[in-house]
Amino acid sequence: MIPDVRIIYHQPHESRKQEAAFRRAFNFPEVRSIDENYPIDPNSLDLLVDTDRLIHSLQRDTKLPAAKRQRCIEILGDCPSQIKVALEPRRISFDLVVVADNVPYYWEFHEEQHRRLTIERPKNIYSPDGAPIEVPRFLQRLVRDVWRTQYFRPYTIVWSDWFAGHSQPDPVRLEPGFREFHLPGAFSFRGLLEEGDAIGQ
Repeated sequence: MIPDVRIIYHQPHESRKQEAAFRRAFNFPEVRSIDENYPIDPNSLDLLVDTDRLIHSLQRDTKLPAAKRQRCIEILGDCPSQIKVALEPRRISFDLVVVADNVPYYWEFHEEQHRRLTIERPKNIYSPDGAPIEVPRFLQRLVRDVWRTQYFRPYTIVWSDWFAGHSQPDPVRLEPGFREFHLPGAFSFRGLLEEGDAIGQ
């Protein structure tokens, strides 16, 4: 049974053609679209990423680029034992959120930069008390992706290369828990985190 879909939140970006195609797959009946990001609960920013746990997951990983993965491990080794991802809710968003029966269903559409760790420009993560820690953008993104994966449900990740080769409607079904659609053998956040017991349903 399809839940009563009320609202789809999605902030369009003209340069993101693949993401726009992904948005068009959400063709639910009787939908109200809002062209802005879904406002996340400010209290979610109090949920922290455990640094040692993330380092352990990265040490086990074999899919991320080796040199960048090692840089992440080294930088995280100098970070506090827990990391806050942002200080203001507006600094964190999801690519698409469907609100059905008053339940938000969160989606991220991941392109290559989420696993290639390519963007170097400096960005901030934070200590638990809010002190900024300057890190490369690729590490900030990784920490935020891990945070989303750990703390938000229902949550679905769809990788762009998987989406390009599949037309079935499975990704846009409104289901509980955590789901991730990726090509066989490719990097996934489930693969990165679950063996270290850092992910749940």
